[in-house]
Amino acid sequence: QQGINLLSKDSWIHEYDLTIQLYDAALDTYYTAGQFSNFEVAVKQPLTHAICFEDKLNSYHHLVRFLTASGRSEEALETCLSVLKKLGEEIAPNADIKSLLAEASCVKQMIRNSSIDDMLDLPKLKDSHKIAKISFLSTAIRCSFEMNQVIFAIIICRMVKLSLQHGLHSISADAFSLYGALLTCPILADFEEAYKMGRLALRAIDILDAFMFKHQVFLFFYGSIALCKDPLQASVPKLLEGYKAGFALGDMESVTAYLQLYAGMAVWGCGDKLTRAGEIVRLHAKRMLQHKQVVSCKNILIHLQQATELIGLNEDVYSTFFNISEEEFFHQEMNCRGANSRKLILHTCRMYLAVMRGNMELAAREYESNGAEYQGGIRFIGTITRVFLAGLVGFFIARKQTSDVEKWIHVGVRSMDTMKSWTEDSSWNYEHKLFLLEAEYYFLKGDKHEHLASAKYKQSIAAAKKHKFKNDEGLAAQKAAVFHRHYNRKKEALTNFQHAKASYESWGAEGLVKEIEITIASLSQ
Repeated sequence: QQGINLLSKDSWIHEYDLTIQLYDAALDTYYTAGQFSNFEVAVKQPLTHAICFEDKLNSYHHLVRFLTASGRSEEALETCLSVLKKLGEEIAPNADIKSLLAEASCVKQMIRNSSIDDMLDLPKLKDSHKIAKISFLSTAIRCSFEMNQVIFAIIICRMVKLSLQHGLHSISADAFSLYGALLTCPILADFEEAYKMGRLALRAIDILDAFMFKHQVFLFFYGSIALCKDPLQASVPKLLEGYKAGFALGDMESVTAYLQLYAGMAVWGCGDKLTRAGEIVRLHAKRMLQHKQVVSCKNILIHLQQATELIGLNEDVYSTFFNISEEEFFHQEMNCRGANSRKLILHTCRMYLAVMRGNMELAAREYESNGAEYQGGIRFIGTITRVFLAGLVGFFIARKQTSDVEKWIHVGVRSMDTMKSWTEDSSWNYEHKLFLLEAEYYFLKGDKHEHLASAKYKQSIAAAKKHKFKNDEGLAAQKAAVFHRHYNRKKEALTNFQHAKASYESWGAEGLVKEIEITIASLSQ
């Protein structure tokens, strides 16, 4: 700012290069420090006075980050598409699944029969215009993920295609990890190829000197791709490592994504003790607020509220941070234009709490609020959790209701089939979930399948215990207890409720422990 203040009034004429450099530095500083009012004033200068489009690109890059962080994702995406069109990478605002499949098919043909070494041996990208293209495609990734998943996927395909056709850039490492994550989506599902692209991205960090993108590669490899094969718990320390790297670089968007994935794995994936996870997320929610990253803070608070309730603390974290109640926050977000991924996370957290507390009717209402989104998307921990919860809800409601039974059975069977395909690649992460879905399915089928249901509950509990998923071990035992109680086997029901209590205690979910203790006390009378 002091440098800008020292510039003469005609600096855009006589000190052009220096003026551009100072404004680029100022915009980066204002954004990272959360000085958004200064940012809005400063960004107008280069966008108005820069003499060529190329000199405005850095300002557009910062503007898109600012708009996304300010909750103006729709405006950010419109800006991205406009800039990309000028760069010769036009993407239709109304692009559909058919367009995506065509783009993905083109990339698939390009990498077919190419080994990791083959792709790493490609020449380096030197064309300055192509570098500008891949750089802004990378910028467009963040807001498109929030606003339009089809455009997000098309942008990824364009980044990979540009790298393979014209040469490798440090951004290519990020592009390869993004494409690998994209291949975990149901419509493109190719888990072997996804893992291959992930390993390509990790190797590319060193070969392409892509250390500035290491934290982004880690985000999609350890936050998604690795979950196809490797034990989920192994990704947790890598996510915290990537978080620290992103924070050191001032990449607040990646920092937020890391914290969301960490919180999701700590809670839904039992990747960390609840109390430790709550402390880490709370600390960094405060840090986000200090940096005026309000949207990022809200994303993190959704997970913190969930952890707080599971731990058993009587706190409304939304009131603590923003002086509004949880319900007020929920209704604000549901009425907010855009913010689609945050809405989905919010529904998932509420659905998860309802299932863990045994309130399946409430869980069903949460599912129906956003059911169309529950089976798709990149396989992050949130996607895994939504598929699992949808199956449990589907089979439960089908067993309890007389109307829409076929609809709910379809929901359950679809989730069970998805989990079965995932288990083929990683029994560690998914086997126990599949067994529990199968148990609930056989419970639904009635008395003739009672023995099969009983066996599947036991398998689920044993597999969750073996693979260190304390939360799912507790849930499986809790579901088994409900099953035995249905058949008036009081002793077996009590044993399983006590098992669930012990699992939740080990996890740190004292809120659930207190609720189960009430059930145990009533059953013991």
